Amino acid sequence: MNKKLSLSALISLLTLPVVSSAQLLFPGTPPLTSTINLYDTIVFVASIILNATWVVAVAFVIIQFIIAGFKFLSAQGNPQKIDEARQAVIWGTGGIVVILLAFSILVIMRVTLGI
Repeated sequence: MNKKLSLSALISLLTLPVVSSAQLLFPGTPPLTSTINLYDTIVFVASIILNATWVVAVAFVIIQFIIAGFKFLSAQGNPQKIDEARQAVIWGTGGIVVILLAFSILVIMRVTLGI
């Protein structure tokens, strides 16, 4: 039962970034008017860059957890290698926390400023 619980927790942790990033890569195009509004263009370009950064960060974290899983599998009971694999999981979890906090701050700023 412990293996089933561990496996379900691992699967939910690995799918969480994918589910939370279920958004459009291009959130909206700047309005088409006769004059080009510099502010809307800057916001649009920044949105594209931030969404692309989000996708890259999520992919990096998923790869980090996959590497940590392979480290656990290849440890074969060696305490030093198991500790190294645990450190990889801890750093991956820390990466998730930093990414979520960074993008949460950006969302809070967007809502506050009305962007």
